Amino acid sequence: MTLEEKIVQLTKETLVDLVNLRYDKLKEENKINDETAEFLHEVLQMQGTLTLPKSDEEMDIDVYEYNDKSGFGTEVRYLWFDDEESAIVLFCEANTNVEKTEVTKFYIETIDA
Repeated sequence: MTLEEKIVQLTKETLVDLVNLRYDKLKEENKINDETAEFLHEVLQMQGTLTLPKSDEEMDIDVYEYNDKSGFGTEVRYLWFDDEESAIVLFCEANTNVEKTEVTKFYIETIDA
């Protein structure tokens, strides 16, 4: 599995945890902190019920390396609420080892429209 595939997999797993309201699990894994959890909960609640796309093909995850080579960002375009696609985007970040073979830290950065 390539580094990019690992990052996509982590992003998918994180999204599934969000859909299933597993905030405690995300905190334990250091993917969110208390402040991020509260923000996510408020924003997601205003939109409706967060759901997964009907198929993996409809789950659009972009992975890009930062210009300064300090890490990677992911964007889930677009989140689904009540089984409908929205304009909301989930942003995550991944840090890696120097060789760029393993993810050393992965977390949710923010959510935005």
